[in-house]
Amino acid sequence: MIPGATLSRWTMSYFAAALLFLLMAEGMLAAGLWRPSVDIGDPITLIIVHCVTIGWLGLLMIGALLQFAPVLTGVGLATERFNLPALIAIVAGLAALICGFAAIKNGSSAAGLTMPVATALLAAGLLGIGAVLFTGLWRGRSAHAAAPFVLLGIICLAVTVLLGASFALVLSGATDAPLIVDLALGAVPLHASFGLGGWMSLAAIGVSYKLMSMFLLSPDTLRTQMVLAGGASTILMLSIALFCLFSRRDVIEPLSFISAVVFLGTIAIYATEMRSIYRTRRRKTLELNSIGSVPAFVLLALSMAALVISMPLNAGEGIRAAIVYLFVFGWLTGLGLAQLLKIVPFLTWLEAFGPLLGRRPTPRLQDLIKERRASFWLGGFYLAVVSAAASIAVNTDAGFQISAFAQLICSAGLSFELFQVRILAHVDAVAKSSPFHQPALLIAKINSER
Repeated sequence: MIPGATLSRWTMSYFAAALLFLLMAEGMLAAGLWRPSVDIGDPITLIIVHCVTIGWLGLLMIGALLQFAPVLTGVGLATERFNLPALIAIVAGLAALICGFAAIKNGSSAAGLTMPVATALLAAGLLGIGAVLFTGLWRGRSAHAAAPFVLLGIICLAVTVLLGASFALVLSGATDAPLIVDLALGAVPLHASFGLGGWMSLAAIGVSYKLMSMFLLSPDTLRTQMVLAGGASTILMLSIALFCLFSRRDVIEPLSFISAVVFLGTIAIYATEMRSIYRTRRRKTLELNSIGSVPAFVLLALSMAALVISMPLNAGEGIRAAIVYLFVFGWLTGLGLAQLLKIVPFLTWLEAFGPLLGRRPTPRLQDLIKERRASFWLGGFYLAVVSAAASIAVNTDAGFQISAFAQLICSAGLSFELFQVRILAHVDAVAKSSPFHQPALLIAKINSER
């Protein structure tokens, strides 16, 4: 291996599971299991939502952090032993959650058993691996300005999990404690805000600061602390709103609006930071992951601006659903897919050819992926997302289903490209001659095994 470069054994397994859940969710959307005319509180809708948020975005972010948290801090994680058990617990917990929602849909009493099991497994997996990541990031929190973003995001993850656990217990009928029931009835928007805006977005912002600078060979930016302060202020207001559920519910809506405005201002500063990273780069030719991330940044700003405008206008459920769809698939999913097109080749090259560097000629990193073909799928994905969001806004079921099917096809195309990268399908036989060792599809070999 290249000196100083270490690989996370299970990151590829997290990525593979995440992509499977993304395709599963998009497949359900394409099949018409949710349409703009369907209630977003329907149990089948909740299955799709959690396949995206926990299965796709959650596993993607955790897998990335297992690899890059030590890069952010210069300090290794306290332990690697919990990585696989956490993955198993999260996947099993999500499977149980899906079964629980299906049981609720069918009016089955099995929900009373499956939902508590799902809650226990998901809490153990998410909070356990969150604690491992938090400990490592805390020890090296001053090494890079991106680390505090992820730390704050992990705190939001814990809040999201605890709120989700209360909802699951109430929905399944496992508890009728007035305090928990009262919390579950009023905290759904805050559950989504802590999850999407706190955990996923703040962690994505933090990781993007490091990855974009690293891949573009750009210097660190100057206003990172302003973005962090804005993110922290947003989370503080959401936390106050959460506590007000038990006393002053009349102030929750104003607090939510103020937090959205603050977060929009934070995103505006973050956008200028990303622009600075692109403009000051030493890598003159932009690669696919860098070009493909630009629409994600644009859709982040657009969706947040639309949310802020929609709140005082009391926009309908369809408009807000379209905004959330654009945020989840345009910003979070788009950025994730774009960065996977760099991360997977990068880690695969390190594992396969890093040990051979200096001993014989090795292929270039960009030789591992067909960028033109991948760019077609990524561009199609963004177009499909925008079309799907527009269909939700105008309440067009047929238009949404067609767009969702196109989105599924493009996601499947990108997943296949990543599979091709991992098996080194585009590398010639000479480069793979002995003493070359083919990387395993889902498990990376660590230094001691080489």
